Amino acid sequence: MSDIRYDVFARWLRRCKEIAEEPEMTDAVVGVYNDVLKPYAETYLPLDTAVLKAMSAWAKENGEAIDAIERLDEPFRTAREVALANVPTLELPDTLKAQTTDTDIVAAIETTIDVIDDHAGTPWADRILAGRLGTEGPEVVREITESAAANKGLSGAKEKRAAAYGPTHDRFLRFKRVLRSSLGPSSKQYRRIHGRAAEKPEPNEGGPTGGPTT
Repeated sequence: MSDIRYDVFARWLRRCKEIAEEPEMTDAVVGVYNDVLKPYAETYLPLDTAVLKAMSAWAKENGEAIDAIERLDEPFRTAREVALANVPTLELPDTLKAQTTDTDIVAAIETTIDVIDDHAGTPWADRILAGRLGTEGPEVVREITESAAANKGLSGAKEKRAAAYGPTHDRFLRFKRVLRSSLGPSSKQYRRIHGRAAEKPEPNEGGPTGGPTT
């Protein structure tokens, strides 16, 4: 389903509701909407909204994690070199930028602090632990953990929406066929949920929702 336009589909579902609620709409259209599409649309649309909210949450947390890692890069490198200058035999992780995953970055920060903490009481170790690595390192770990949790939440929200899409789309097509039969393919109502023109927001709908295409 990599080519699904979830934002467009949500827009069409909202238009279906508007069409069914039009004054003097045919009983056939209203009946099929209420009996066939509405229960699925009302379940699907909150799932779509949940994805958009989860995307915003992840973007916020991910941005904060990236900024935190960037701020810690220099203190981490310096602390690492100071530690090795004092105890050349120490086994320490490579720099943060050399790590390939967030998990590796967390491990590098925690391992380095733990190794240096083993030398607490020596002037050089105490300075590092009281400095930016010792004080900001745990905060960076927290930011990364929150970003990972937000990413997991986004994945879960997308999975729920994807699972609901197929059954809801099937009901949408049933409604669409009844609308075409009842009002005709050239009717304004049918054109609102059919073809490329129907993908565009109408003036009273504002701009694009910003929904993902995957």
